[in-house]
Amino acid sequence: MMTKQDFSRYQLRYAAGLYWLLDMEQEGNGYRRPLPLNETGADIWRALAEEGETDAAAEMLCKKYGIGKDEAGEDVRRFCRQLEAEGIMDQGSRG
Repeated sequence: MMTKQDFSRYQLRYAAGLYWLLDMEQEGNGYRRPLPLNETGADIWRALAEEGETDAAAEMLCKKYGIGKDEAGEDVRRFCRQLEAEGIMDQGSRG
């Protein structure tokens, strides 16, 4: 899982009807575009940043959206795969 320091590298902002995940430690010419997130993605990001575990993020989804544990777990895993594809989270670093 990403450490608190890893999460602090990114800021979640809301603009133009979307949440945006911004890399605040970019250097040089390798500009990383902000990653657009919907409200659920922003909720998962915040839960991962606060709790540090995918199970806690799934639990939050269950409570907030009234969905089952399996569906919530799959939503969190899908979100983490998206972060992996964007180079934000390392493969296998999910907790």
